[in-house]
Amino acid sequence: MPRIHVSSRLTSLLVSAALVPCLVAAQQPPAKIVQVAQVAFAEVTPTVSVPGTIYSRNELQITAGVAGRLSMVAEPGTLIEKGEVVASIDQAALLLQRAEQEALLERAEISLRQLESQLRRQRELAGSSLVSEFELEQTEANRDLAQSDANITRVRIRQIDEQIQRSETRANFSGVVVERIRREGEEVARGEPLARLTDLQNLEVRAFVPLKHLSRTTVGDSIEVNTSDASHDGRIRALVPTGDIRSQTFEAIIDLPEPATGTWTVGQLVSVAVPIRSSELSLTVPRDALVLRQGGQFVYRINDENKAERIVVDTGDSHGELIAVAGDLSEGDRIAVRGAETLSDGAEVRIVVAETAPAGTVRDDA
Repeated sequence: MPRIHVSSRLTSLLVSAALVPCLVAAQQPPAKIVQVAQVAFAEVTPTVSVPGTIYSRNELQITAGVAGRLSMVAEPGTLIEKGEVVASIDQAALLLQRAEQEALLERAEISLRQLESQLRRQRELAGSSLVSEFELEQTEANRDLAQSDANITRVRIRQIDEQIQRSETRANFSGVVVERIRREGEEVARGEPLARLTDLQNLEVRAFVPLKHLSRTTVGDSIEVNTSDASHDGRIRALVPTGDIRSQTFEAIIDLPEPATGTWTVGQLVSVAVPIRSSELSLTVPRDALVLRQGGQFVYRINDENKAERIVVDTGDSHGELIAVAGDLSEGDRIAVRGAETLSDGAEVRIVVAETAPAGTVRDDA
């Protein structure tokens, strides 16, 4: 009996010892899920934001090439390919004028053939007394005048052909009709505005930059253009360095890349990041890694044991999604980017995305 009692007690102790780790594990909080990036050196250029407006590089006012009655004007919103007709004038009057000139040309050619035949006979009789020298010269002059009349008529036909061609106004580029000023059936004069065509594929930004930043703005430089929901790197195509007396600004014209045409459009307001100082090599982190609290701002470094360490940092200049920081950080340190706001110092984490450095931020020391 005593041995049975001892064995039962020993079994109870073993079961209790086995349950202790399970209870401890159950009391520990689950690991926080985070995404990480690497601290890296990057060229950071301090900038100042100035407002800009998107324009089309190609905008054309469609005008009447000849006077007449409109037979067609494209409606607003119509997509026009390069070379397609945007507006046309009724060609009936011009075609009648051409027919008249063709008849006059035929008449002049008949007269010319008759005079050449007469001149040939007179030359054969020039040695006799039947044809005087005066008559021969008179016939030659009439022949030359007939030739000149025929040439003039041919020129008039070419002029009418050119007017017929200009009666159809064709697009110099692909675009969309944004305004229709006159409608078919109206009589218009040559040069009168009919519609407006805009190219939505080739966009540019025009921004007015303070004159004090002129020395840091160079044609050909890449420059960041932003809206609230998108960002693209444009390229400065031209500068108008003459300053406005009242605003003390100069105009910068910035070409936008092709992807911007899918998100932005003509007339949209944007923000242009104009450099104010030379770029500096700085230790940077993604903006999303910063955690802001009343006590300051910090990031969470993930150590080799996958535990979070709170590092207080001071922020500097920013460039795109990167911001310069100063603190107890080194290049290559892993920091939490997503999920950092839920961490605390010493918290265990689980990384769900492979750690990568922000594109273009790792310094190459080779």
